Amino acid sequence: MNGYQRFLPASEMTEKETKIVAEYMLLPLIRTSFEHDRKIIAHADVKFKTIYLELLDAVITQVTLDLRRNKQEIFSNHIRMTRRGWFNYEVYVRGRLFEFVYQKSLAMDWIYERVRGYLKL
Repeated sequence: MNGYQRFLPASEMTEKETKIVAEYMLLPLIRTSFEHDRKIIAHADVKFKTIYLELLDAVITQVTLDLRRNKQEIFSNHIRMTRRGWFNYEVYVRGRLFEFVYQKSLAMDWIYERVRGYLKL
């Protein structure tokens, strides 16, 4: 194909594959955000600092466990991913190459919902 690869649309991926790929792409962003917030709170002059830090530590631990589970799902489902941009990946699964692009607004909605779940809101 002379350097040109044909991608199948992500809509042809199964629901399970789409979920696994989205988590692979977005869970690290959630963990990074929580770690950033933890650093800020650790240096801030706030009441209940210890409680906030304990909560964030517990949430970061849960996100890390979810990341490990997700990486195992990637391995178990024989999925290979190559990052092409912030919300753009090449996904190789079932012998087929897909282009998986997430719109920033959809990614943020997914992230906010997941963060609410971690914080039990």
